[in-house]
Amino acid sequence: MLNRVLTKYSTPQLQALVRGGTRYVHSSSPTLQYRKWADLSLKDKQAFINNYVGLYKEKHPCSKSNVMYQTLVGEMEEYEDAPYVFGILYNEIRSVSQNESVDNAKGSGAMGDPDFEKLLYR
Repeated sequence: MLNRVLTKYSTPQLQALVRGGTRYVHSSSPTLQYRKWADLSLKDKQAFINNYVGLYKEKHPCSKSNVMYQTLVGEMEEYEDAPYVFGILYNEIRSVSQNESVDNAKGSGAMGDPDFEKLLYR
């Protein structure tokens, strides 16, 4: 039935595809997407956090956030966990890299910095 509807109401190119039985799939999303924070192992989360804190300190040496990040990293090692505040940062960097963010844009601020995108896991 679908073939009849498509053949009756579609363009000649689509009609040819329907008659030929060929199927085409188009996806606009990248084939290798970055994993979400929740999908990372504790080891990967801690590695991201350490790399993020180091890169942030390098790029923003006078920022007061560096003190907060260092405190969280120290507690992370003490309690063997990964503070979720870094998960929020990770997921936002991921969203920006995949053009899904409504709050940040590529090339703007820390969330859009391509160097921070390199810290993400596939």
